[in-house]
Amino acid sequence: MRSITTSLLVVLAACTGGATVGDATSPRSARPAPRDDPSPDAGALTNPVQTADAGTAPDGGAVPAPAPAPQPDPPAPAPPAAIFPPDNPWNTRIDSEPVDPGSDAYIADMGADTPLTAGWDSEGHGIPYVEVGADQPMVAISYWGFPKESDPGPFPVPWNAQPDPSTDRHVVVVDRQRGFLYELLQGSRNADGSWAASNGARWDLRSNALRPLRWTSADAAGLPIFPGLVRYDEVDSGWIGHALRFVVGHSQQGFVFPATHASGSCPVGSSCPPMGLRVRLKKSVDISGFDWRMQVILQALKDYGMFVADNGGGTSWWLSGAPDPRFSDQETRSLAQIHGRDFEVVQHGPISPQ
Repeated sequence: MRSITTSLLVVLAACTGGATVGDATSPRSARPAPRDDPSPDAGALTNPVQTADAGTAPDGGAVPAPAPAPQPDPPAPAPPAAIFPPDNPWNTRIDSEPVDPGSDAYIADMGADTPLTAGWDSEGHGIPYVEVGADQPMVAISYWGFPKESDPGPFPVPWNAQPDPSTDRHVVVVDRQRGFLYELLQGSRNADGSWAASNGARWDLRSNALRPLRWTSADAAGLPIFPGLVRYDEVDSGWIGHALRFVVGHSQQGFVFPATHASGSCPVGSSCPPMGLRVRLKKSVDISGFDWRMQVILQALKDYGMFVADNGGGTSWWLSGAPDPRFSDQETRSLAQIHGRDFEVVQHGPISPQ
């Protein structure tokens, strides 16, 4: 039997021009040996994928392995998200909407003679925010106030994020690359870089989804804060294309769309404003005498109005903004020439009790 086997091997060697089976199926110049096998010939004999793309040319030379198939380009990153879709309530004009039948009573309760107050300045008062990129690390968030009405972390809150200087200590983080907005109420940083807060809300900037019904957020109305802030860059561009946020002295124990939560002291259906109430500056109000930057703000109040978002310290008409040293305090204080009687309430839907 051994002599017959030997004869067969001699015939096979003659047919292959003197090349061994291992040499013919895995030329050393075609590809490296597998990492887990020190012998390229052994790998060629045991790996059918490797032997399938090599062979012997008619002249006995090795056939090079075919070039690898081209790989598709990686998908392009999503463009930075806008601050909610165009049809979101924050981005919807209301300058032609009807006036609510209870407008006069609401205005009287909020103070017809009370001046409009800019709730921000160049010295740091107001609600700051920070914009981060997709490489901002996520950190843990723990809740001590409203854990059942909070979105679980982690959130991409930087170490140097600044809570606002009021007792609400709002922390606002905008991540346009990943498409989310993160907001904390009474936020404080822990020594390990994590954060603690009374409440935390995570908003999908590409969605119109609201908070669950009767859930609060970093605002009493259950609304996001960031889209309602007066921001210097928008003012300086000459156009604000969204509604703004304001604070009232007191409110009723009910809310209207798009708010989802109330935190008031007045009975439902009273003349106290519900959370989510939207008011606008009357078209008849002449704003031509204001500095042009203040005209930008006032025009936004005519076109998009502002939402009742929180309760304040006893007086109403506190307009919210982000502090910025480029603002002129003299200009922002001029907004006090506008009073409650210069506004009207946009018609709203049914009031939901808290």
